[in-house]
Amino acid sequence: MKILIINYEYPPLGGGGGVATREIARELARNHTVHILTSSAEGLPKIETEADCDLTVFRVRVLSRTAKSVASIPSMISFYPFGVAAGMKLVKQYDYDVINTWFAIPSGPTGVYLSRRYRIPHLLSIVGGDIYDPSKWYSPHRNPLLKIVVKRVLSGADRHTAISHDIERRARQIYSFDREIEVIPLGINAPQFLPASREQLGLEEGKRYAITVGRLVRRKDLPTLFHALHLLQRPELELIVLGDGPELDRLKALANELGISNQIQFRGFVSEELKFQLLSQCDVFALPSLHEGFGLVFIEAMYCGLPIIATTTGGQEEFLTDGKTGVLVAPGDSASLKNALARVLDDREWASDVSEGNKRVAARYTMQNTAMKYEELLKQTCDS
Repeated sequence: MKILIINYEYPPLGGGGGVATREIARELARNHTVHILTSSAEGLPKIETEADCDLTVFRVRVLSRTAKSVASIPSMISFYPFGVAAGMKLVKQYDYDVINTWFAIPSGPTGVYLSRRYRIPHLLSIVGGDIYDPSKWYSPHRNPLLKIVVKRVLSGADRHTAISHDIERRARQIYSFDREIEVIPLGINAPQFLPASREQLGLEEGKRYAITVGRLVRRKDLPTLFHALHLLQRPELELIVLGDGPELDRLKALANELGISNQIQFRGFVSEELKFQLLSQCDVFALPSLHEGFGLVFIEAMYCGLPIIATTTGGQEEFLTDGKTGVLVAPGDSASLKNALARVLDDREWASDVSEGNKRVAARYTMQNTAMKYEELLKQTCDS
């Protein structure tokens, strides 16, 4: 197959949805020709190729993309005209067998236009924030105009997949969508990294460490985690924050206000190797998101044997179990989050059992399995 994958964000731009797209594309490109149509930012090449597979990335300019971690509203809106123009040239040159679009918006309209104009079968992948994000006023579930756009994109695709049953359910409830949606959970490749000691990573032997990973945006709700750390009053516990984003200055100010700035390390974006080295040396992973479509970072942390503290709303509930994989709390509940941290710190036997169990759970979510299911669905889309 010749596959065109459309995603307005692709690494190093964006978050988990872009990372998942890249890893699935790499697996598919071992047996098929795969092209990525995505947006650009300053310093990124217009065309990139992978050395060990048939994968090419085409980046198109968008308006007002000033940060790699988040997209501006003008950049998302402008992806449609620029993406369509670039996509038309690619379709004429390469004659694709199938299009796979990630995110109903802002990528979806581009995929629908190209598939309809050139009669190319179209698989739409819905991911999370494209249909539901409780932290944004312009989330499609709140904005009437964007809700109409999402409905039209959903109806304009031939087949549909969601990364979790949570996202499938929200697509049906919010947008009254009644056609088939195949749920394909995400997975990861087994991380390859050199082990590193706490000393090498700048960590103290006598400390306990919680860690969180992700873009610093409102949806991740890190203020609740900071308040929990403040309530806990355990100076031996420090929090490592990996990631960057528009909430960084606000979070630093909150840490100062709560008097816990000496317990928080803001490390920004780090390499994949350093990320897994740090995960492997920490005691607990905590992320109190208001919502996650799936939560790939939980699987990464579980692979490293970390107990997970998370919230009870989102796709993560499909593989996280309260008391078995760690602790689940209600969103915004800093007191319960404090108690969850205390349990991990104090009940070491339970935490050890959770650690071993989480490694087994994570091993079931492989990128090979995810890509194989995508390959099957793309072939079905071609044949439909």
